[in-house]
Amino acid sequence: MTDAGRVRQTGEVAKEEASVTASQAGQAGREVAGSAAEQAKAVAGEARQQAGSAIRDLRRRVRDEGQGQTERLAGTVRKWADDLEGMTQNAPDDSPARGLVAQAANGGRRAADYLDQHGVDGLVSDLQGFARRRPGVFLGGAVLAGVMAGRLMKAGKAAHSGDGDARQAPDTAEPVLPPGEPTPTELPEYPRVV
Repeated sequence: MTDAGRVRQTGEVAKEEASVTASQAGQAGREVAGSAAEQAKAVAGEARQQAGSAIRDLRRRVRDEGQGQTERLAGTVRKWADDLEGMTQNAPDDSPARGLVAQAANGGRRAADYLDQHGVDGLVSDLQGFARRRPGVFLGGAVLAGVMAGRLMKAGKAAHSGDGDARQAPDTAEPVLPPGEPTPTELPEYPRVV
């Protein structure tokens, strides 16, 4: 065999080996890509599962906290209703204020019973239904409630910080004189005796 034949034969063998190697590399690359895609799907599925679990846990915690707050609110409203009823017992029977306070106490008890029976979910669904039926009234009530809450917070802050008018220092108040008494600026000046 001549040198040219051997070079040609070696070239063909090298070409076949390169083709086989390229085929094997392509197959290995496809396997790696397939494995990576499967692992990515598994990781994504696990992430979705963990996210769903976290969301369910968060919803449960929010619902439990809301239920606790609702129970405390119902207890507070019931206590106010009892206090109002106690006030009616000391009022005269024919007093118009007694009737109004008694109605407020009954309304407070009904509100506390409603909160106990329906909880947060019932309250939210009833508010949503009312907002759908009467959106103007709902928005007006929301604005009014916001204004009232803002005023209460402002009043509470002023009372707490001591800046309110009710906390004025006694030494800065003007003296109260009986009628007819001259004020210190109106007093006549007398000569000094030395």
